[in-house]
Amino acid sequence: MVTRIGGLASGMDIDAMVKKLMTAERKPLDKLNQQKQLMEWKRESYRETSTKLVSFLQDKLSKLSMSSSISAQKATVTGNTESLSAVASSSASGVLDITVERLATASRSVTVLDKDADGKVIPFDMDGSTLLSDSKLNISAGFVKIGNVDIEVTATDTIDSFVQKINNSKEAGVTALYDKNSGLSLTSKTTGSNEIEIATEISSAFKLKSTAGVDAALTVNGLAITKSSNTFDLNGVAITLKAPTNGQVTRVEVSKDTDKLVETVQSFVDAYNDVLTTLNSKVSEERYKKYTPLSTEERAAMSDEEAKLWTSKAKSGMLRNDSILQDTISEMRTAMLQGVDIGRVENGINKPLMLSELGITTGTYDTKGKLILDQDKLRSALEKDPDIVNNFFGKQDPANLLTNVYTSQDGVFAKLKKITNVSLQKMADTAGTSRVSSDLSSTFLSTSSMGEQLTSLERRISDMTSRLNRIETNYFKKFTAMETAINRYNNQSSSLASFMS
Repeated sequence: MVTRIGGLASGMDIDAMVKKLMTAERKPLDKLNQQKQLMEWKRESYRETSTKLVSFLQDKLSKLSMSSSISAQKATVTGNTESLSAVASSSASGVLDITVERLATASRSVTVLDKDADGKVIPFDMDGSTLLSDSKLNISAGFVKIGNVDIEVTATDTIDSFVQKINNSKEAGVTALYDKNSGLSLTSKTTGSNEIEIATEISSAFKLKSTAGVDAALTVNGLAITKSSNTFDLNGVAITLKAPTNGQVTRVEVSKDTDKLVETVQSFVDAYNDVLTTLNSKVSEERYKKYTPLSTEERAAMSDEEAKLWTSKAKSGMLRNDSILQDTISEMRTAMLQGVDIGRVENGINKPLMLSELGITTGTYDTKGKLILDQDKLRSALEKDPDIVNNFFGKQDPANLLTNVYTSQDGVFAKLKKITNVSLQKMADTAGTSRVSSDLSSTFLSTSSMGEQLTSLERRISDMTSRLNRIETNYFKKFTAMETAINRYNNQSSSLASFMS
């Protein structure tokens, strides 16, 4: 370590002189730090873009491509509409004419109260805190069968605690209810003709009488059908019986859910436009090259507001004309305009299903590929061809299901998924961004191209910083030697002057 002498002999400001000398020496280091900062900003901009694409892929394309969205159907109930409700799945089809004779009921065991000589009902008259071992009930400790399980009875169990044990048991499949005057009720949680299995001592103690449940009985398109539940599926339609139809026929007719399909297409158009706007804004954002990242000294000379404005200019346009983003934009727009090969042939020529047939256009040049949906035209198209949305958006080429290569036989959703996957992979290779996370704070992969470049820059910065420290130390050594020599000369001069006098 060099002992610094601050210009006491020479009268010079040594610290200021060394600082000025080092300012020139630090220029290459400042450039390296600027390169590092610019690369980090560019990598962050890539991450902003990748998270947008991941969100588009996971939250939009994957959900919209579900059959419940692009093949949405509805069940219309006519006739005795109070007797049942119906919900159609995407696989449902046809017409169901239903007559409901009876609903399914649950098996039940209920206390039968005694009557006195006058025929008046005698209340059960036993509080819920009564022990099961009480002489009135005389239920011994052990296990008793209730429904599908054996319930443990202890010496300290009361009626209320016993009821709670039954209700807490998921396996028992029984709902228990107790009233001090009316007694005990045990009801199966499922409907149908299966009876509840109850231990004899429980039945005797609570004077239970069982009533078996019955299956629902109905006629569907002329067929007599029984069901153990009032809710069941027929031809992909979820039916819920509510009341007998008293001989009347209730019709369930399945058709495409036009409102849902229009909503799906509009959601896609909005999501597509949103991600396309992000990509276009990144590649066209202005780059202000004269605004370089601020060094520590430059930042210290500015106010917070000035530094903020400067930095915003310096960070602008990190992905201007970026090839990955430009390729993604081009591929997305091509996928929309290419059409989908659905095997349609007219006059011997293959005629793909085009975007415009669904009432979707790309607007003017200024909109940069944004889509515009005419909902009225889409509804008209659905009336002519109920499968047009599924064919255009949901079709997949079976030969390329496991690759990211799309063909004209792929629907729009399949094409955009593959395009997005390719773009995310390129950004991961280049900037180390995540291909699956939409978190803006997700970490970067150090093995990416930019990750390796940053590691190299950090190493060079570290080496150069060490070299500059040595140079600065050497400067101080020289100035210290000079100060020491001047001080020695001054001392000698003072001695000679004193001798001469």
